Amino acid sequence: MTHGAQELDSIHIVLPATIEALPEVINPICDVLEEVGCPHPTVDRIAVAVEELYVNVAHYSYPEDERPGEVRVTCTVSRDGDADCVTISFEDEGMPFDPVAKSDPKLATSVEEVKIGGLGILMVKRMMDSLTYERRGATNVSTISKCW
Repeated sequence: MTHGAQELDSIHIVLPATIEALPEVINPICDVLEEVGCPHPTVDRIAVAVEELYVNVAHYSYPEDERPGEVRVTCTVSRDGDADCVTISFEDEGMPFDPVAKSDPKLATSVEEVKIGGLGILMVKRMMDSLTYERRGATNVSTISKCW
């Protein structure tokens, strides 16, 4: 949050990083966004980005023998001047993975070249205003933000 920004709402979610827990992340975030008047198309984009990042943690962050690990999700909605913004952070103690450093895939030029998968991070980068990553000790912290 920038200086002078007013926090409108904040939620903290801690749960096992499993695909089955995805609704426990997306639903409360969408509820908060709708409560503060976020436009529905923007809520939908944020939900897609949240799903992509959460599924990456659930699928890839923890080795098979350590699953399910834990994921902590923090969602903060703030108002700064005329803009409302949401910042959502995902924290896990899994294997280091920097989605920001991942190079964007080459997009297919024909239907025959289309491959399934591999576009999630690119979608997040294009739909959100920002995607950041940092490694804090043994913790991955990926953060997205979107203003409307």
